[in-house]
Amino acid sequence: MLKRLLPLLMLAALLPACATITTGTSQNVSIITEPPGATCQLVRSGNVVAVVNPTPGTANVSKSGQDLAVNCTRSGSMPAVQTVSSQFQGMTAGNILLGGFIGLAVDAASGAMAQYPATVTVILPPQQFASLAERDSFFDARVAAVQRDFAERITQARSSCSASDPGCGPRIAAIEAERDAVLAQLATQRSTARLT
Repeated sequence: MLKRLLPLLMLAALLPACATITTGTSQNVSIITEPPGATCQLVRSGNVVAVVNPTPGTANVSKSGQDLAVNCTRSGSMPAVQTVSSQFQGMTAGNILLGGFIGLAVDAASGAMAQYPATVTVILPPQQFASLAERDSFFDARVAAVQRDFAERITQARSSCSASDPGCGPRIAAIEAERDAVLAQLATQRSTARLT
């Protein structure tokens, strides 16, 4: 009987942390700013975890379930902050089936069960505009682009969801919250932009 169970026990011992093994505990995040040439700090829990200088560039960050704030500055542009939420990785769900709760615990402790978007785009509006029409044209175009980009992300998230996926709703809600924060920041920047 033990000889029959031994291969299964060995398999269970080898697969306890699928996401940790297959995707690792860190990832690259590409930071793009409009316009380029900014300095961006990636901040988590009040600590700078990476710096990209100048943009565009890539930073390697440890995975975490905590949000990542991307704080960008550039001469001649308004500063901007974009909060990026981590997403639950589907690989972790396999741990319950293959590695049991030990694999789930390993992925949770290592941060491997979460992942940030591969690319983050931060909009840095000019500090001043020649006219009200120029300002409104700039921000209207940015708002439309943000809505379009986030609509695509939400559509992709929904298409990858299954009826039995309990994490689908929270993933979509996190994307919507991120979109709303970007739109709120654009509204604030529009209202504080100077006219020459």
